[in-house]
Amino acid sequence: MNKAENNPFFSIVIVNFNYGRFLEEAILSVLGQSCQDFELIIIDGGSSDNSVEIIKKYQDRLAWWCSEKDHGQSHAFNKGFTRAKGTFLTWLNADDLLMPETFACAKKKLLKHPDAAWMTGNVFRFAPDGKVIECRWGPWGMPRFLQGSGSPVAVFGPTSFFSRDLFWRVGGMDESLHYVMDTDLWMRFIVAHEPCLRLNRYCWAFRMHEMSKTAEYDGHRLGQNSMDQLNNEIKKSCLKNNYRCSKLNHFAQLIWRMMTFSEVKSTYMAVRWKGLSMGNFIATNCSGKGSVPSVRKCQR
Repeated sequence: MNKAENNPFFSIVIVNFNYGRFLEEAILSVLGQSCQDFELIIIDGGSSDNSVEIIKKYQDRLAWWCSEKDHGQSHAFNKGFTRAKGTFLTWLNADDLLMPETFACAKKKLLKHPDAAWMTGNVFRFAPDGKVIECRWGPWGMPRFLQGSGSPVAVFGPTSFFSRDLFWRVGGMDESLHYVMDTDLWMRFIVAHEPCLRLNRYCWAFRMHEMSKTAEYDGHRLGQNSMDQLNNEIKKSCLKNNYRCSKLNHFAQLIWRMMTFSEVKSTYMAVRWKGLSMGNFIATNCSGKGSVPSVRKCQR
């Protein structure tokens, strides 16, 4: 199970549990990157479907993998990142996709900013039928004076690259969290006064489907118990991290986004692509030398 290169630039962890119907597409979206300066680690939670069969199919290209019971997604992330040797870390949900050229563009940007410990990009969401649902475009870039300890969390889910040192310095993933472990991590980066670098491209595709724990699309909505737990976790994270978003900072960031036209870009993309083909979206907005597998409809 071990075949890790020495000191890759990126370590990417895929955490999976019974998502075999999506897993191969996720793996191929990573292995198909034009920049191969990475290691791929897969943590499977003891799946009972065809997940292990799929992992074994690609095990000669993995740095490490395991299939065993864990204590949830956050615990699985920490398990994977403990094995990571990369300078920068990131993750990919087993039902999502990494867009072509993401590693190449991310490495180029990070090498130009050697002091950066944290960088985030953009994400779009797609439905089970492969149609684009939502495009999220963050600020073009945020000056340091707008990135204090009370700055907004302008990050879209798993769309970040962060140094291995920073990840463990703030304590890794909070394993008590089920829904907002990513937001909790960004809060700790902000409170640690680590400025966020922006990568202005679409890096991740977030798949909406009925089994996704945070997906809301068309008529599909989270149950009240799930919403209550999610909101309680956000409150818990704010309290334990001593994080409070300043209204002044929030307003200043909005003004900055308007001045730099990133708000216009976000609105345009949301209107331009909603309901259209994901394939056309990728060809237009995520083109490059890499490849991404064709997206199959969600199998219920």
